[in-house]
Formats: sequence, structure tokens, C-alpha cells
Amino acid sequence: MSQLFDYKTTAMISSLMPGGHKSRQRGPGSDFYRKTHFLDEPEPARIDLNASLTDPFENLQVRSYRQRSKLDVLVLIDGSSSMIYVNKVSMVTALFDSICQSVAAAGDEMSAYLLTDQLLPLEDCSALQSAFNAIGPEHNQASAFTEIQQVLPTRQSLVFLVSDFHWPDWQLHAVLTALSAHTVVPVICWQSREYNDYPLWRFVEMADLEIGKSTLVFVTPNQRQLLKQRYQQRQEYLNTQCRAFNQRPFWLLDHYEAVQMNRYFATQP
Repeated sequence: MSQLFDYKTTAMISSLMPGGHKSRQRGPGSDFYRKTHFLDEPEPARIDLNASLTDPFENLQVRSYRQRSKLDVLVLIDGSSSMIYVNKVSMVTALFDSICQSVAAAGDEMSAYLLTDQLLPLEDCSALQSAFNAIGPEHNQASAFTEIQQVLPTRQSLVFLVSDFHWPDWQLHAVLTALSAHTVVPVICWQSREYNDYPLWRFVEMADLEIGKSTLVFVTPNQRQLLKQRYQQRQEYLNTQCRAFNQRPFWLLDHYEAVQMNRYFATQP
């Protein structure tokens, strides 16, 4: 099933390879940039007669264009233990497949990694599924996030950062800082079952997949409401932190559809 979406960056890119994205490179293209002197860009085919005839200094004017260029796309997927909770793997796999299809259709360059205790390169969804299958509910905090500098493109790129963001504050700040030179789409993957539908008046085993420990909790209405409030507070906190880095999170809740991503990029400033 096709899950294509159109993506873009808010900034112009510097790639020399022709593609479909706004570029800083001047040359043949459809994006009008400005009018300039003929001696700066001696292209007779782009002479603007009206501007030249009305120039009070009698300079020959040409129309200058920016070309469209290829964009580097990087996908970084959190491989910590909490990402195997319920249906998160299916959500992330559907998202990854959609990104792969969309980048291929746009003719751009893409690289992808699952981050556990090491950087695992991903070629396709099968590789992602196999890598996730190797992750157990033991203590795994995706320590390879400290090594992402070695896989970051040298020029400004589009980065999909996929995680549930159940990280300590220092790790969140460190990752967002490391990616601040790029256009980042923080994809926050949550399942509503993490904070909804807990049965009342009974013991429920709650597992902390980040540290591999489980705790029996007797669920009361106050506790269930408190759990929802904590998730709401976390959502507001993540929105605020992303805005501080000039990023807008994409909230992936329960299931993925490409129309959601299309809507996200269509409302980009």
C-alpha cells in the first residue's frame, strides 16, 4: 500500500545535485530569486528588457533564479526497551516504510539507523524489524545517541528523530542540541494504553521497560487520573522543549497514516 507524503524544509539547502527542494544555488530553475546586472550573470536568454529600459543607470538587467536541489534525509530511531511496548514497533515500522517510499519518490538521499547500545544501519523495514526483535525488556537506554555526530550529514539535512522520548532531561537536551544545525522532525510515538484503560480496584503489573523492572500497583480512580495528568504534563513539556530548538513535534498516537505527515508538512511555516 502506498504511504507517500510530501516533505520539505523551511530553510534553503546547499546541495549541488539537482532535485525538488529550494536551494541556495543559483542557476537554471523555476524559483525566481531577483533581478541582477548582466555582468554578474551573463545569460542573454534571461535579459529582462522592461527592467533594463527603465533602469536609471542604463544597466542591462537579467532575471536570476535559484535551482532546485536534492535533500539528504536521515532517520534516527530510538531502540531503547520502552519502544517495544505494545504496538510501537508496528507504528514505527509503518512510519519508516512511508519515509522510505517518500524519499525514493522524491529522488533524495536517505540513511537510517536504529540506536541501541550501538548504531545499527537500516536498509529497509525487514532490517528494522529484525533489529527490534533482538531488543529485550532488559535495561537498554539507547546509549548510542551519544554517537550520532558521526553519522550526521555535513550539510543541512532533514532528520526524522523517532522515539517515545521517555528520556531524562539531560539526554533530551543533548540530542536536540546535537541536531540543532538541521531541520528536525521529532516523531513522538505513544500508545494510549500507556495511560488509559487501567482497570479500577485491582492490582496491575506496571513495567518500566527502560530499566526492566515491574511493580504491582493497586489502581484507584485518583491514581488513574494522576497517571493521565502526568502524561499530559509530559506532552506539554516536550512541546515546549521542541519549540525552544525551533522544532515542531509530530505526535504519532496509536497508528500511522501518511495523511498525518502530509498535514504536518503542509502546515509548516
